[in-house]
Amino acid sequence: MLQKEEKITIILMVMSLLVLIIVYFGFIADSMETSQYSEQSVTGDRVVLHGVVVGKVGTFTGDHLILRVDSEGSRVKVFIHCDNGAEKVNNIIDIADTVEVTGTVEEYQGEKEIVVEQPGDVKILG
Repeated sequence: MLQKEEKITIILMVMSLLVLIIVYFGFIADSMETSQYSEQSVTGDRVVLHGVVVGKVGTFTGDHLILRVDSEGSRVKVFIHCDNGAEKVNNIIDIADTVEVTGTVEEYQGEKEIVVEQPGDVKILG
């Protein structure tokens, strides 16, 4: 049987854990919100992009997929790693599809790109 002090310690630990959970979902998770992609988006931003697929190519090594999406006259590169659903996205996305892409802005060889984390982050809108 637990002593009174041990019970109090357990209650305090549970309360501390609950406070940490509230802080995480109240503050940290909110900072991971997405914003609309623009030329001002910087590396590390979580963004959403709407546009028309104007290019689709697999990489020579790694079976990754690169989409080119025209968004308001600007062509944006979207990179999908083979482990993040490149094959699945390749099978469902065609040139001229209107899409919504959610991902993280990264830079590769001096060019901004949106890196997709899972196949569901690329949605066909029409």
